[in-house]
Parts: sequence; structure tokens; C-alpha cells
Amino acid sequence: MTDGSNISTAELTMNEPDDRNRLDATVQGLIHTGMDRPDGPLKVSGRATYAHEDQPADMMTGVLVRAPAAGGQITGMNAEAVRKLDGVRDVFHGKTFLRNPAQGTANEAPVQPDGKISYIGQPVALVVADTFEQARHAAHMIELQITPEDAVTDLDVAEIETPKDKQSSQGDLDAALSDAAYTVDETYRTSGHNSSAMEPHAAIAQWDGGKLTLRGSYQMLKYNVNELADALG
Repeated sequence: MTDGSNISTAELTMNEPDDRNRLDATVQGLIHTGMDRPDGPLKVSGRATYAHEDQPADMMTGVLVRAPAAGGQITGMNAEAVRKLDGVRDVFHGKTFLRNPAQGTANEAPVQPDGKISYIGQPVALVVADTFEQARHAAHMIELQITPEDAVTDLDVAEIETPKDKQSSQGDLDAALSDAAYTVDETYRTSGHNSSAMEPHAAIAQWDGGKLTLRGSYQMLKYNVNELADALG
């Protein structure tokens, strides 16, 4: 822990091989055990339902507008003109409405800088319309005015950020390498790839008075709930 002025240092020295069986040392005791997945039979038989299949009556659809550049500042967009298109209910943009996605166990929704573009494909606006087709068409009609800014896209020249609030020591790496019987120093590169999702990226949100129900593909429910609650205030 730190009070803002003191830095805590975690010490961990590994000078000898660790011969423990990691499967035996794990706490949860689930690895390598045979378990039935409750969702397994539904998925393999095609009876599992996905988020987009349960659509309430009078549901509206939102489609994201994504940044076409890797870096820059949005100085304007034709949101008012797009709001006048058939079926369009509204166009939302700015830090009040959009957040960068929370990563892993963030447990809060990070605020997105107003109009700041940090990567290609970053959500910069949301168009809501009566139908998916209307929302998608309107999203494609959004025109962005962008002041370009330099963006580092090569990891070889990227500046590595070192956290200042905590440090970790795991012994003398240079000494361990010099004493090793064999060392291997290689650089491996892989081409870009995308995972093959089992369902469309979609979530259904439904208000019932003061209660909000969301249907989607969530992985860490405890954090998802906190992050969504934070994003919605």
C-alpha cells in the first residue's frame, strides 16, 4: 500500500528451480478434473440462445461509429444532420456517453477523453435508430472532422511505461543468464489474427422502472456488474 509518497517494493527471489507440481499446488482444485458443463449440451445441440435472439417489443438498435485513424482529436461531426435521417432517435458522442472498454478486472469504467482518438476502430459515437438497418446506415453517414496526431504503431520504437507506484524484484537476471548452462535469445513474430466468435457482438438492454436487465456474453460477471454500474452512474 502507498499513501502517495511512500513506495512499496515487493521482493521475490527465485535462485533455485521450483520442482513443485503446479497442478497440485493450485487452490481451486478444478484443473484436470472431469466436470459437466451445464451449457455444453445446449451448445452442441444448437439449442443455446444468444443475446440477440431475445428482442423485446419496440426495441431500438444502436450502432457504433468507429475512428478511422490511429491518433488524433475529433473537432466536429455532422451529428445534427444525421439526427434528421429516417428512424434515427439520437446520436451520442463525447466523454459523457462513451467509455473505453474496461479491461479484465478493472472493476470500473474508464473515462474516455473527449474526442481523443487512441487507436483505429475506437468507438467515437453511437447512433440509435428504430431498426438495425437505419442505425447502420446513419452510422455510415457520420462524417468526422479530425486533427491528426502522431501515433506509435511499431512496438519496436514504442516507449515502455514503467509504473511508479509499485516495484517488483525477482533477483539478478543478468547474473542468472550468465551462470546458465544454455541460453536462448530469439525474437518471434506472428501475423495479426481475429478470434472466431460464436455469436454476433451484441447486448440487449431493457429498463423496467428503475431496474436494468442486460443480456450479453459476459466473462467476469462480478466486474461486469460494477463496471456497468459505474458507467451508468
